[in-house]
Amino acid sequence: MKKIQDKPGGRPAKKRTEKQKKVVSTKLTELQYYAIWKRAGEAGLRISEYVRQAVISAEVIPRLNRQDADAIRKLVGEANNINQLAHRANAGGFALVAVELVKLKNRIVEIINHLSDDWKNKKRKRF
Repeated sequence: MKKIQDKPGGRPAKKRTEKQKKVVSTKLTELQYYAIWKRAGEAGLRISEYVRQAVISAEVIPRLNRQDADAIRKLVGEANNINQLAHRANAGGFALVAVELVKLKNRIVEIINHLSDDWKNKKRKRF
């Protein structure tokens, strides 16, 4: 039996690191499939190559972790406090709530500092 090296012509054998042996499958809606098909065509790539490049170069935003969820819950509570202070300021004057507003601002800054970097850098678009 002849080995590939013994045969003249033809494509050279790929190195072990270049062979694509693993398959990852996923389900798409027709709309998603045709959107990828269109983008691949515009890029001049086959769908498989387009998806491969997109997956490798994509940045994945991890799910909301427990600490960030707690911090966001606290921020919502502080928003309620701001609203209550605004009502008190409208009723009795700003001077009555000025000290409380400074304390509230400091608590909000502390909560924001406990958020992970992806939240502070606005990488997340929604909760």
